[in-house]
Amino acid sequence: MEMCQYIHASFLPPLANAEELERIQAACAQSQTVMFKGTASEWLEKNSIPESALREAIIQHIKAGKKVFHKYESIFSRKPKKGKRELIPDDVQANVTISEGDDIYVEIWLESDDLITVYAHDHKPGPRLPQI
Repeated sequence: MEMCQYIHASFLPPLANAEELERIQAACAQSQTVMFKGTASEWLEKNSIPESALREAIIQHIKAGKKVFHKYESIFSRKPKKGKRELIPDDVQANVTISEGDDIYVEIWLESDDLITVYAHDHKPGPRLPQI
């Protein structure tokens, strides 16, 4: 297993709230309420992983109490607007484990009360979001 560097706590955005996590779990439990776009579809195809496995990994991530963060416009922004970094509305992100030792970056747009859009890709070189 490769060693990972994680994003320093001072750069982390706020955590998703309980209502947002419930919405994500409910959507992932029903395949018709999750859309896999661009990078997620490509990643699933490249790694021969069914959509259901990614949906289940997201559910298990949340059930295990692992972290899901909101997303800043730029997580490494050194010059925040008006004294603080701006959050992207209805957008959360996590470092989700698909299989033993295999993590993927997942970004989830909360489209409506029961619909989410998932983007996912391999980690780019650099620090990762912590899971716990």
